[in-house]
Amino acid sequence: MIFDDINRPAPAPDDSSPRRRRRSRRRHGDGEERRSRRRSTFESASKFSGQSRDRGDRSTAAWLSMLAVLVLAVGGFAFYLQQEKVGRTPVPGDAPSTLLLPFIDPILAPLETGTPGYEPGALDRVSAGLQAARSAANRDDSEVYSVAGTIASILQESLQDRTRHLQRMVDLGSPVIGMSAGGAPKNAAMTETQKQHLELAVGVSWQRNSVTYRNRVEELWYRLLRLEQGRFREGSASPAMVPPIPVSSPNE
Repeated sequence: MIFDDINRPAPAPDDSSPRRRRRSRRRHGDGEERRSRRRSTFESASKFSGQSRDRGDRSTAAWLSMLAVLVLAVGGFAFYLQQEKVGRTPVPGDAPSTLLLPFIDPILAPLETGTPGYEPGALDRVSAGLQAARSAANRDDSEVYSVAGTIASILQESLQDRTRHLQRMVDLGSPVIGMSAGGAPKNAAMTETQKQHLELAVGVSWQRNSVTYRNRVEELWYRLLRLEQGRFREGSASPAMVPPIPVSSPNE
């Protein structure tokens, strides 16, 4: 034993020793832990990437839905504008203002001018024609005929009121253009002064009423002119709606 060969290599360490086994298990555990950490990090990154991709897909779908809604809205608005354009194309028939204008001044004139000079029922025919045109027109054009019909109604009311005032003048024995005396005055016993006083009262009453009628007509007249712009082909009205030429001048 004393004379052992010192050049002989040392014996290989025994792997079966407890210390070596603990060190090997420690290295193996460290490797498994590192591989587990790498695997968990990869799985987390993959899961995050998948979630981001899902959110991106949902955002894209939402934008596409909004784009589709916008396209539908623009298409609907374009269709509405097209319908509005079609509704505003010129329609046959003279503008209602052209049909009503000849009646305004003769009806609302002072009583000294007498009857308007139109044949009975002329304004009624125009009013009926406007009402029929309103029933057959589209929504936009019906507003034009509605305003014109209101003006026609005011003129009819004022014409009836004017006729009543003219009849009072006839009853007083005053000459009225376009109306016959129809016999002796109802108040033949009154003096000339009383007659003049009553004539003046009738004239003032009509003057006050005619101003009210004219204000109502003018309030609607300018609105009617704005609505009529570019909608009617002049000179194409039905003959039944065209007012006749006065049979006599108001001053005759």
